[in-house]
Amino acid sequence: MRKTAIAAAGFVLALALGGCGETTTGTASPVFDNAQNLAQAAKTETSKSKSSKFTFEADMMGQKMTGKGEGRYAGADSAIAMTMDAAGQQMEMRFVDQTIYIKMPQGTPGANPAKPWMKITPGGNDPMSKMLGDMGQMAEQNDPSKMLEQIEKSGTITKSEETQLAGAKTTHYWIKLDLAKLAGQAPAGMSKQSLEQMRKAGVDSLPMQLWMNQDNLPVKVEMDMTAMIAQAAKQAGQQAPQGKAQMSMRYTDWGAKVAVEAPPTSQVGEFNMPN
Repeated sequence: MRKTAIAAAGFVLALALGGCGETTTGTASPVFDNAQNLAQAAKTETSKSKSSKFTFEADMMGQKMTGKGEGRYAGADSAIAMTMDAAGQQMEMRFVDQTIYIKMPQGTPGANPAKPWMKITPGGNDPMSKMLGDMGQMAEQNDPSKMLEQIEKSGTITKSEETQLAGAKTTHYWIKLDLAKLAGQAPAGMSKQSLEQMRKAGVDSLPMQLWMNQDNLPVKVEMDMTAMIAQAAKQAGQQAPQGKAQMSMRYTDWGAKVAVEAPPTSQVGEFNMPN
């Protein structure tokens, strides 16, 4: 269960967007009918704001999680801190200087209570690094600009509507990502290996929903991979996994000051993977 929760955290981290292609409305911002123009406009605004707070809910095949955090988005210099509740246990994670730090729940087999933080360097040879695979890259993708790059590269807007979200005017977009056009750049919640497996099974697209505020900033993202995973399993002649695979993420406080630091060295220890 704990391994599932840790790997699922990568799903979240590896969560954490004129002219032609727009139609003017009565709101302060245009409603886009072209995913590329939408992504370009949103990338411009997120690059100005550079930071936000966020909350999330996820269900990974019965492993339900909730959490919150904050992030400073600067590409390779991004820094993210978050806490997550899964299976009745709380886990804290930080992504700083291309390194992931995980504070394991009390009583975790293999963890050192005197040094509760575990350090993971992406690409490392230790068992935990191998288990998490490209989690470092997924953590960096919590920078919303990474998601927007994927939309710009492979997205098609299939539907949109103006609506209210938390009392504010937003535009709700339904977007389909062409997996072939991603060329190995896996969306948040998927590893490159799982992306390739999906494509080999004949699954060619991934649906997502995006809410944008009047400042062209993303305020909510939803992804539901349940049907896609079931389709891939069916085409591969396998039984579909039980449960759902979906996530909902909310962004708030764009431009807020964010201070994320690595935990003290004295509290960082090694993790011995139990047999």
